[in-house]
Amino acid sequence: MVRFRISKGLKLPEKGIPRQRVDEHPAPRRAALVGADLFGMRAALEVSVGDVVAAGDIVFRDRRNPEITFAAPLSGQVSAIEFGPRRTLSALIIDGDGVRRDDPVESPAVAPSNRTDLRERLLQRGLWNAFRTRPFGIIPAPAARADAIVVNAVPSSALAPDPSVVIAVRPEAFRDGLASLTQLADGPVHLCRAPDAILCNPLPEGVEEAVFSGTSAVGLAGTQISRLCPAGPGRQVWSIGYQDVIAIGHLLRTGAYLAERIMSVVGPRAARPRLLRSVIGADLHAIASVEAGTDPTSSCTVISGDSLTGCEAQFLGRYDDQMTLADPVRPADRTRKLHTRLVQRSAITPTVQLERAMGIDVLPVPLMRALSVGDVDTAERLGCLELIEEDVAALSRLCTSGADYGRLLREVLDQLAVDAA
Repeated sequence: MVRFRISKGLKLPEKGIPRQRVDEHPAPRRAALVGADLFGMRAALEVSVGDVVAAGDIVFRDRRNPEITFAAPLSGQVSAIEFGPRRTLSALIIDGDGVRRDDPVESPAVAPSNRTDLRERLLQRGLWNAFRTRPFGIIPAPAARADAIVVNAVPSSALAPDPSVVIAVRPEAFRDGLASLTQLADGPVHLCRAPDAILCNPLPEGVEEAVFSGTSAVGLAGTQISRLCPAGPGRQVWSIGYQDVIAIGHLLRTGAYLAERIMSVVGPRAARPRLLRSVIGADLHAIASVEAGTDPTSSCTVISGDSLTGCEAQFLGRYDDQMTLADPVRPADRTRKLHTRLVQRSAITPTVQLERAMGIDVLPVPLMRALSVGDVDTAERLGCLELIEEDVAALSRLCTSGADYGRLLREVLDQLAVDAA
């Protein structure tokens, strides 16, 4: 076991800590698979508006790699398929049938005998997209091999769900899922946890524990990877959230697809900060109308994720386990945000806060300058291959230029991915 104390990074507000007990929420009436979670993939649809689907049915595939599938998070009817620029998928929305199916009745699955069997099962059942790679922060290719896998079970703040509480709901599934990951990695599987958290005892063979404490940066997979197994050219590391590990173990134990997501409902407009059992892609506006006690679109800003790395959204992001009900954004603030996307308001001013904003050991100000002008070569030399959008969210908040460094980083990573192909 190794221990890390991270002193760099921001400290998020801890007012309104949720009650760490999982409450049941009425069966979701609407959920969506969101195009923003596809990271450059193009959807090849397998359903049309009006089709009836069951939870776990494949609704679309990646056009370039048809082996990578995406499953319906709940049973119901496809009510809308929305497209963005260049016919990229914006959202595939499903209206649920209102029936909660906690454990669909399926015949127990046969345990995978080898890496190929496990890989094919995850691809066919829509769970391969639970992984994200470093470098590039994308879903791994079907034939890709991981030099190591990092399981992120570190809460980013006191407002996030406590992983030990969530895992206690399905401890056997978590252990089975954790053990299965050792078949996919050429190197070790690292289980990252907070101090004093007991998540799996005993650990499966091939799994190593790492304890992280400190600022909110400890909850970012990028911080964990940089300390345990830095990624770069010729070395690919995968990250996965602990709730997706539970879903993998559940699939191997029962043969059933589990889209369950236990999330915290927090923020200054949350009437009762607590944990709710819902599904991936849940309609956050519907939940906010209950948890905020009024019409969410007029009384608060609904954020998928935390107040630092999250974004305003109607549906819960694929990799999020928190929704934040924030104070409403004034029209003047929205206009100012749009303006900063189009025009750089001021120069980047180096400050002590910027130098200590990230938990990863890179030079923030030179990196910000390289990203601002699209200098791909310099950004690569400065370590951008270790980063994804959430890792630079603190820079966007603190920088006086008003630049969105997550968007700038994604443009650079996409270019580097094309060059590496």
